Amino acid sequence: MSALVLHPERRILLLPHKKLGVWLYPGGHIEPNETPDEALLREVREETGFDVQLLGEKDSRLADTKADVSVLTQPYAVLCERIQSSEGPHYHLDLIYLCRAHSRPHGGLMKPESERARFFSASDTEALSLFDNFRSLLSRVFNDEDAWARLVLAEQLASRGNG
Repeated sequence: MSALVLHPERRILLLPHKKLGVWLYPGGHIEPNETPDEALLREVREETGFDVQLLGEKDSRLADTKADVSVLTQPYAVLCERIQSSEGPHYHLDLIYLCRAHSRPHGGLMKPESERARFFSASDTEALSLFDNFRSLLSRVFNDEDAWARLVLAEQLASRGNG
């Protein structure tokens, strides 16, 4: 999973990927007994030091606690990537979520994996080394008024103590 962490000044949180040599969004893999939603929150915190709120829709009416069925946040996009690895080629599903940054946890005492993570505007990303499809995704998000409206609503609810 990956997180498109939005900032109210129309900026998106990116960090340099050590192995790939490009800028990407924070994200990672799901650990055993962890939902994708939980994994995303953990990965963003580990990689950037930010606590985030997922902004996707979630229809909790479909949950069934008796049958241990929960409802996950709907991703903004899903990519299917063919990966070459030592175990052989396989597909990697990247669930990409819209998020809102709350704050850096523990008063900034936690040391994130990448201290170079920061928010970029659309014009800032033009000079960055990015995968072509990621550049297209960023352009889509920067121009997606519905995505930014979700952020504004979440910010308003948080300022009223509801988020």
